Amino acid sequence: MMMRSFFSVVCAAFLLVTAIPVKAQTTADALFGKNLVVNGDAEADTGAPSDSQIVKPSSWTTTGQFTAVQYGASGGFPDKTSVGPPDRGNNFFGGGNVAKSTASQTIDLSAGASTIDVGGVTFVLSAWLGGYSNQDDSPTVSVTFLSASGTVLRSAVIGPLKAADRKDVTGLFLRKATGVVPANARSARVVITDTRYAGTYNDAYSDDISLVLAKKV
Repeated sequence: MMMRSFFSVVCAAFLLVTAIPVKAQTTADALFGKNLVVNGDAEADTGAPSDSQIVKPSSWTTTGQFTAVQYGASGGFPDKTSVGPPDRGNNFFGGGNVAKSTASQTIDLSAGASTIDVGGVTFVLSAWLGGYSNQDDSPTVSVTFLSASGTVLRSAVIGPLKAADRKDVTGLFLRKATGVVPANARSARVVITDTRYAGTYNDAYSDDISLVLAKKV
């Protein structure tokens, strides 16, 4: 009985010791090589079927009438044949019936602190941005890297994408920004800002919002 109990204790201790570093490694690695933006493709909800309805997208903090919109929704929106992401789902983001709308989310980067602090992490911010016909309604997408105390360390912005940039085509076009994650960054705030310049609907469109971190080789 004593021998069996001793064996059980040794096994349990061995499992506990070996599990700790594996768990820590997995948590840090989860930051790298994948899109950290949650619901960046607007697919978590059933998008608005028309320009008179608003569907606040999950996982985003929104202002104005920021909304998920169905491709092909009534009101002249892009459809599944319009210029846009080749892997598009059912929805994209729009600004609703107000002059300005925003959506934001904050991503915890603390698990990668040791690699970030030696300048060992790069980022790619990307999104498909667009608008309607010859109207200048346009989005921007920004990422702001913050310290643990909330101090702004670095920012990057893609957009706006106005009518001339789209050659008056209704649709969405890929834009990217790259850089190095600054030392002491512990979070990244991603913000979509939709601005209306004409008409009643804020036709600033975006889809496939992405922030990917990578370790320098």
